[in-house]
Amino acid sequence: MLLLSIPFYDVPSSPLLIIGGLGIVLALVVFFLAYKKYFNSPLNKEIQIKRKTLLKEKKELNQKLEKIEQDLKNL
Repeated sequence: MLLLSIPFYDVPSSPLLIIGGLGIVLALVVFFLAYKKYFNSPLNKEIQIKRKTLLKEKKELNQKLEKIEQDLKNL
C-alpha cells in the first residue's frame, strides 16, 4: 500500500514578510479608527440631517401631546 505524505510547510521568518504583515495590520487599524471617527464626527452631514429630522419630529410630537393634555383638561 502506497502512503502519501501530507506536506507541512514552515512559516517563513523573512523580515520582509514580518514587516509586510505588520503593515497590513497597521492599515486595518488605521482604516477602522478613521471609519469610527468619521461616523462620530459632528461634521458628518448624514448625522446633521438625521438630528434635524429627529428634533423636528420631537417638536411636532410635543405639540400634539400639549393639545391632547388641553383636551383632557377641558373634559
